[in-house]
Amino acid sequence: MKDVAREAGVSVATVSYIINNREDQKISPETRNKVLQIINLLNYTPNQTAKSLVTQKSYIVALYYKEATSYLKKAEQLHFINKLSNFLHDKNYHLMCLSEPHIEKFDLADVILTLDINKEDFYRIGNANFAPLIALDSFVNDPLFFQINSDFQKLKELANTYFKGQNFTFMSLPIEDFERRELLKEVFPSLVFIETVDDLTQNNHKNILVIDSILNNLISSSETKLYIPNFSEEKFDKVFQAIEWASQRTEISNHNILV
Repeated sequence: MKDVAREAGVSVATVSYIINNREDQKISPETRNKVLQIINLLNYTPNQTAKSLVTQKSYIVALYYKEATSYLKKAEQLHFINKLSNFLHDKNYHLMCLSEPHIEKFDLADVILTLDINKEDFYRIGNANFAPLIALDSFVNDPLFFQINSDFQKLKELANTYFKGQNFTFMSLPIEDFERRELLKEVFPSLVFIETVDDLTQNNHKNILVIDSILNNLISSSETKLYIPNFSEEKFDKVFQAIEWASQRTEISNHNILV
């Protein structure tokens, strides 16, 4: 309990009041959420009351994403949401999408899944909620949280093999997460971000690698295009495994998952 109090910056008594659900003490929602988040991160369950706070399942996965300004990216986001909803339904989970003004409502869910957001927004959501966070298509690089991303080096190797060592261009929709965007620039010397259909017509590249479903549909089929879906079955399986681990507070040494 002292560890929780120290990490949360509150007294041991405050921690005790929160985990025992004392209603006769005035504790702000912000302090309560912060303490519960630390309890979750430290996997600290001192009694059955606190354990119920940590382990009670709702079978709801909350998804946070910033609505894109590019209509192509919006279409890709909707494509992902549809696939994720169907996937979770088959696993007896429900998907809940909440908008920016309601991030504090994510505590209704077992897990919060974030899609392509920056570190600042990720931690802002974490500070406002108790549910475990999982970063998808984002590099938060924090060992406390699962992050699931495409393996860019693996994509590069597959493209080099497909294009037989010839130069190729990686075409991508706009990316919100700075770390992910910078890593792409490091791995792929020729990188083009596509926001509109006009951007496609202005780029006449011979060999093209794409991972976005929308771009794959817009680029005419040819032997010079390689499409490797960003949201593959393997990636969804990894997401679900992380959801199970996070919701059950399973101790896992490696939280950085590349697909």
